[in-house]
Amino acid sequence: MGSSEFTISKATFWALVAASLCLTILVGLLCGLLPNKNVECTSAPQNPGTNEPTSPTPAVPTTEPQIWENIRLPTNLKPHHYDLYFRVDISGEEFRGKSTVLVECLEPIDTILIHSKDLEIDMASIELTGQGGGSAPGISGNPMLYEENQYLVIPLDGMLKAGTTYLLTIEFSAELNAEPLTGLYRSSYTTEDGGSRTIASTFFAPTDARKAFPCFDEPAYKANFTLTVENEPGYFALANMPLDGENETLSDEWVRSKFMMSVPMSTYLLCFVVCDFVKVEKETKGGVQFRVWARPEASHSLTSALDWGADIIDYFEDYFQIDFPLPKMDMIAIPDFAAGAMENWGLITYRESALLYTDGVSSPSNKQRVCTVVSHELAHQWFGNLVTLQWWDDVWLNEGFASFVEYLGVEHVEPTWGMNDQFVVRDLQPVMNTDALQTSRPIIVDVETPDDINQQFDPISYNKGASILRMLQNFLGQSTFRKGVNSYLKRFAYGNAVNTDLWNELTKAAVEDGQDVDVAQVMDTWTLQMGFPAVNVTRTYGGGNVDFTATQERFLSNPDSEEQSTYPDPGFGYRWYVPMTYTTKSDANFDGNNTEWLDPGPDTYIRWVFGGSDADWLIVNIRQFGYYRVNYDDDNWLLISQQLEANNKVFPESSRAAFLSDAFNLARGGELSMVTAFELTSYLTKERDYVPWVAVDSNLGYVDLMLSRSKAYGNFQSYMLNQVTPFFDFIGWEGQSNAHLESLSHSLAVNLACQYGNEDCINNATLEFAAWMADSSTNMINPTLRSTVYCTAVSAGGQDEWNFAYEQYQATLDASESSTLLTSLGCSSQVWVLNTFLEISLDPTKVRTQDAVNAVGYVARNPVGYSLAWDFFRANWDVYRATYGDSIFQFSSLVDSVTAHFNTEFELQMLEDFMADHPDQGTASRAFVQAVDSTKANIRWVDSYLEEVATWLDDSVSTTT
Repeated sequence: MGSSEFTISKATFWALVAASLCLTILVGLLCGLLPNKNVECTSAPQNPGTNEPTSPTPAVPTTEPQIWENIRLPTNLKPHHYDLYFRVDISGEEFRGKSTVLVECLEPIDTILIHSKDLEIDMASIELTGQGGGSAPGISGNPMLYEENQYLVIPLDGMLKAGTTYLLTIEFSAELNAEPLTGLYRSSYTTEDGGSRTIASTFFAPTDARKAFPCFDEPAYKANFTLTVENEPGYFALANMPLDGENETLSDEWVRSKFMMSVPMSTYLLCFVVCDFVKVEKETKGGVQFRVWARPEASHSLTSALDWGADIIDYFEDYFQIDFPLPKMDMIAIPDFAAGAMENWGLITYRESALLYTDGVSSPSNKQRVCTVVSHELAHQWFGNLVTLQWWDDVWLNEGFASFVEYLGVEHVEPTWGMNDQFVVRDLQPVMNTDALQTSRPIIVDVETPDDINQQFDPISYNKGASILRMLQNFLGQSTFRKGVNSYLKRFAYGNAVNTDLWNELTKAAVEDGQDVDVAQVMDTWTLQMGFPAVNVTRTYGGGNVDFTATQERFLSNPDSEEQSTYPDPGFGYRWYVPMTYTTKSDANFDGNNTEWLDPGPDTYIRWVFGGSDADWLIVNIRQFGYYRVNYDDDNWLLISQQLEANNKVFPESSRAAFLSDAFNLARGGELSMVTAFELTSYLTKERDYVPWVAVDSNLGYVDLMLSRSKAYGNFQSYMLNQVTPFFDFIGWEGQSNAHLESLSHSLAVNLACQYGNEDCINNATLEFAAWMADSSTNMINPTLRSTVYCTAVSAGGQDEWNFAYEQYQATLDASESSTLLTSLGCSSQVWVLNTFLEISLDPTKVRTQDAVNAVGYVARNPVGYSLAWDFFRANWDVYRATYGDSIFQFSSLVDSVTAHFNTEFELQMLEDFMADHPDQGTASRAFVQAVDSTKANIRWVDSYLEEVATWLDDSVSTTT
């Protein structure tokens, strides 16, 4: 596997330059210090045997940066077509290939830069020819790999001519590694007879196509791809496009598959898989061949994804008014997968738990996850694949839009799931917690390096992006929004775009529909600056109407934060164009779309609502369509609380969830009394719906975390048990129906009841788990309750219960059951058991590499495991940095999980010391900064509110006992 390869790093290059400069300066200094005796001083050596110096060496000029020192590709070349050949040797754990790329020269240049990482380049194979046999410059000197910017640098002995096309051919090879799960890698699975099989798959987003073949690996460099794959017998290949003819069996019995040329697309969307999987298939109404693939052992888990996927692709064809542009769509479950899924055009790859649903085994939440992820990835086929971001600073254009539109797809195929209300607690409220930090970021920020780019795939791009698009659709109206989106997709089809292109098309649609709105002007305040406002609503009582004023200010969960923003100030002063919707008790309307604007200026919004009274409650931000929090005067909060007590059904589920989220977060930020927030929860004994209880679990979950090591925790647990038990009693251990939302409520009610110590719940859980242990061949535990039953039994039990759960985890071939069991292994109350779990999590023969980070997270959220997880993370930093340090999600998630409980000065100092000792933080660098900010906010919460909350809980528990 040798090659004539020459590599120079950026550090080495500058060291050589520095040495040369130092030598010149040193000679000059010596000349200045020598006595002046008419001696000519020069930096050149004397010629031997003469008194005459040689010609002086010119002073070293200021060195211009070399072309390969720019991390972005030059714009001189444009690829049009890749002809790719791969020979994938799964048994030998290696691959080799050949790339011939057709490039057009746009501006003269004498050096070709093309991305390459971790590839063995056959330098002697590099060839440049003119298309059609025309002339081309030759290769000059030695091509080199410039590792700093992941370039293969090819110097030429002449200039490429503008307007001319060339063919660049490169041969390459590499190991087919199992880690990391990027580029072209291998994945394995266990067969029913206990054997092991290995497949090969790709994961190229966002910057890892260069790990499989040399390419112009930036999203703007779209091209067509023709792919040929050779693999050993017993396997077949899948790719973005259908086969071009029949497979060919070669003389060595290997199989050659050639695929049809793709549509123009970015390198990160190319995909192929070499496997021995099985499929189910059907044809969509639009005539697209739709197939879902998995290992043979999971063949019974494919039907749901097939049915949902085919219906959703039909729906999106109608919604976007653009036919799906490929003749087929494959979705495939990969046993080892770094993310949830990847939207490769025509061949979407998934983590198994995100695609496989097994009726009678998988939980309702898993069912919803599969449908949602399928909808998200199919939305990308238009928004991201057909029209692609110009550069990675607009990641949110891809991910935010898909995260919003996924709800439309699910709502279409499962209209009873209440996805519109669920959006508030699944996407909007969670990201507000991140965005309320001083160390948040704007949606759109400048990025350059792969680490910068990978960190863009975060809740700000996904959840906040989705939330502001949902807000935008609400104030424009669905028909106008859809018209603008469709115009955008048609105008930029097969090309690239930036966020302003979308704003322009939406503004045109709004004007056509008679609206006076500049979408860019409004949305720039939401995308170019971080954070969001708290809208302060103050009523004037005594006038016979519902009169109120509204002002805005940036909301911070820690207003005392001294962290400094590293992002440029866009000049908005942390003020926004806020679309305000409102309703009152006397004229209640939660479905209207009357929007009035709170402008960024200093003026106060004033409104008179006629026909009401002082006894009317006022609600601003109906159904929490707006991405902002709302604070009311104390009297209006009391009126809302009284209505919740009298009849909470008057308010939609999403609005009830909004009250709870706003109240506790405003109190956390010091803008509302913590007592007011807790008083709002008194109505929970009458709450029976799912979405508000998700908000309770999230927002009171934070209080739980802050109190978990304090003397107030016992009273908090008693209070929560009192609030949760009526919900649990209403649902019952057996549940009331199999309807989806009722099943989600069933799962949540049982989980909260067991968590807060309901004896009936704990007894039922331990008895059912014991029955399974007695007869492991039959698991009679309701899939809706398995996560709670497993965790509760492992927590209440000892080594035997944990060992049994671990054995079942090792034995199961079902992806969702495996995930549920893995979670339960972090629930033990025994320190030595949790340490055992942490140790085996780093053994890929026991816990898949894709799941090891989650395993640490499960221990980290267990109060017994707080310090264990943090210590284990620190002790194994080098392993985690090497394995996950370049990942999109996993490394930052790991940092978040092991630091979430930090709320003391000692823990803050530990964190800061660790960061100082480990400055190379890869894709977790932002997560570390935010962990410091979050820890300081947690310390402030404890210092400011612990005693107040403890007193309130003491009084409340005393009253109810």
